[in-house]
Amino acid sequence: MKKALGLLISLMIMVPLVACGGNNGSNQAVSPSASAGTATAATESAEPAAKSKIKFYTFKANKPEEPTFQAVEAYNKSQDKVEVEYVSLVQNSDSVEFLSKLDVLIAGGEVVDVFMTGNEETLMERASRGVVEPLDSYLEAEGIKAEDEYFKVLKMDQKVYGLMNSITQWFTVFNREHLEEAGLALPEMGWTWDDFRTYAKKLTTADHYGTYFHTWGEYPNIVAYTERSNPQLSNDLKPIFDDPSFNYFFNLRRAMEKEDKSVEPYADVLAANYHVLQQFFAGNASMLAVPSYAVRAGLNLEKFPHDFQMVYAPLPRSVDAKDVGMTNISSGGLAMGAKSENKEAAFDFMRWMTMESYKYTQEIPNIKNVDGTALLNTFFSENKNLIDIDSLAKTLFDPRNKMPDSFSVPYGSELKKIVENGFASYMLDERSFEDVQKEMTAEVEKVVQANQK
Repeated sequence: MKKALGLLISLMIMVPLVACGGNNGSNQAVSPSASAGTATAATESAEPAAKSKIKFYTFKANKPEEPTFQAVEAYNKSQDKVEVEYVSLVQNSDSVEFLSKLDVLIAGGEVVDVFMTGNEETLMERASRGVVEPLDSYLEAEGIKAEDEYFKVLKMDQKVYGLMNSITQWFTVFNREHLEEAGLALPEMGWTWDDFRTYAKKLTTADHYGTYFHTWGEYPNIVAYTERSNPQLSNDLKPIFDDPSFNYFFNLRRAMEKEDKSVEPYADVLAANYHVLQQFFAGNASMLAVPSYAVRAGLNLEKFPHDFQMVYAPLPRSVDAKDVGMTNISSGGLAMGAKSENKEAAFDFMRWMTMESYKYTQEIPNIKNVDGTALLNTFFSENKNLIDIDSLAKTLFDPRNKMPDSFSVPYGSELKKIVENGFASYMLDERSFEDVQKEMTAEVEKVVQANQK
């Protein structure tokens, strides 16, 4: 994966030069001088070809300092074929509110060319309603095999419905001060969730917990998101709560809270309604399994004031995992509206955003063959007091990193909520895993059946 950063330049979408010329429509022969004169006159009188105009709907702010806005401006200036109108429906980066407003516009007949989604599930839910254009034919026309070019492709029913211009990858972030005070080495790829529990115990002091678990549906069983094709379903759409990782992780969470006292009680976390990063940056937790957006968030000292350096390690693996580099790669995607009247122009813009927008947003791109260390040094060379670039590059760009062949369903957010509720019942009501497992299984089966009608 680590090749010269200059290789990225060769991946840029080349804009063809359009030569304008003309003739008088006659088949009669003309002299060379007359022909040249005719061509010259035609060239001088020809009007520039009109640009295809498309609208890009986003939850990023409509401000010149917004990196996504800057990327769109750069695209408009990079070629003379397409003009993108930047349409921001919210100014607070709230993707949920944005999509609600976008749905209203689409229902009212608004023709949408390209839009953003906050996560994979929200894109697939709209694809299932027929408002998203499959991209396979456009990729094929360009001679692109998406899986060869991108780390992750957003697919449903074997069709590509979205392109991710950036990715977040789950990893473990540490407070360097706490790690050194505990006399612990930074873990290497291949450490297990049993090791994670041991680290949490050793990192715990009277002043802080060893780790923090958030309330999101990933945290009851992170293994399901990193080592399974779907976190709730088998390939034949059956619930997978009999998978040993669920029993293991539910019990791990309870033991770390009740026995080890190395994690903040789940009831307190629910009551406090923390931001997922709040306790880590406040120094109240020493390590955190989290998506890689924590890197850039850690530079927002107004929101997360701290002075310690972040150091990074891969996610732990299952004790019996065969692949040591399993992780979860995710992000929102760019989607094309099914009723767009300028689909070729929309696809050209989407492709450019996947290849070039990271230079403005400073997010980890979804394209392969990136020199990770060089890229991170470009992004964070002035922030080395807060970010350990060496461990970050080693973690994010290790060639052993991989994710399972995955699939999504449009009702994935409903299934995730079922796990959240089941885990809450397990932790708060002191119930057995077996009882909660039966309830989650029954609830998931109902949702699957309702969506197969």
